Amino acid sequence: MSDNNRSPSNHSHKDMSMNESKVSDLKPDPEKLRIIQHAAEIDMAYTEASGFKKLGIHMRRQFQPYYFMQAPLWRTAIRSLNNKNRVTPDFFSIGAVRSGTTQLADYIMQHPCMVLPLAKEIGMREAPLSRLLEAQFPTRKQKQAIEEKYQLARTAYCSPVVPSLLFPLLARNVNANGKVVMIMRNPIDRTFSHWRWDQVFLNKLKKDKLWADFPGFDDLIKMELDASTQHATTGITLAGAGCGGYIQHSIYLPFLKCLYQCFKKENILLINADHFFSDSVNVAKSVYRFFELPEYEPVPPPVGNAGPPGAMSDDTRAALSTFFAPLNQQLYEFIGEDYGWY
Repeated sequence: MSDNNRSPSNHSHKDMSMNESKVSDLKPDPEKLRIIQHAAEIDMAYTEASGFKKLGIHMRRQFQPYYFMQAPLWRTAIRSLNNKNRVTPDFFSIGAVRSGTTQLADYIMQHPCMVLPLAKEIGMREAPLSRLLEAQFPTRKQKQAIEEKYQLARTAYCSPVVPSLLFPLLARNVNANGKVVMIMRNPIDRTFSHWRWDQVFLNKLKKDKLWADFPGFDDLIKMELDASTQHATTGITLAGAGCGGYIQHSIYLPFLKCLYQCFKKENILLINADHFFSDSVNVAKSVYRFFELPEYEPVPPPVGNAGPPGAMSDDTRAALSTFFAPLNQQLYEFIGEDYGWY
């Protein structure tokens, strides 16, 4: 690999040095923890509800201080009238859907020096204009209040944006000097988890006759693998700017290459989701250090968005393993570290 595209291995999950903390003995803020947890609870309830129950939750959700998923558009539109007094994100925490992005965001947002944006997930596709994006971040006054209390205040953009190649280009225009954390999960596990999570949304639809013959996971994956082989022979990449299939979201290298073209190498931290899931608190602390946040002992958040249980067939797992093996090897060579995904 050339010097201009050299391995980013020294920015994988490792302890980072930081400036001397301005604050010592930071304690968890119970009210902030409650707000973060309530946001997940009400949005998950909204996702799973239907009929009048869903309408009732929809009405209650209009005035939340913080959202797990996208905030009501009218809130964003009104806030956009005050954009001149808003701050831009200092950090970006990203990954693919079902890679641990929500849990990592909860660890980041609970830090006392972090000022909550309007929503955990501020999608670039849902807010493609700068005024709508900026509207979802805190005001200077809100940031100043945290600075007065803790001598330091930061805010962050946290969202599952992979594999959108547009994101690094847009994020660079938001904050070219911002630090970026990207979490990556075993592609096979992520693919299956993504499909299981979608069943939460699709279960009600599948009762309709229009969905009577919708294929299950094994058949869907076979279709995607067949399509990927055809794309490979025609030179069409699977990792484009739009939303693709389950397999496409597990192909990380094209996105990573774009990310390293848009942001400085020293401003990017890569995290193996296996490490994060097995040692979440210490990995979260390494993220705090990377962001140069004061030392803080986080409270492990509950997992509020687990998908329904399920088991993958041996044949499908073997087919996915064969497909991802060379892609994983290319990824390892680029980042300079073997994540051990088999």
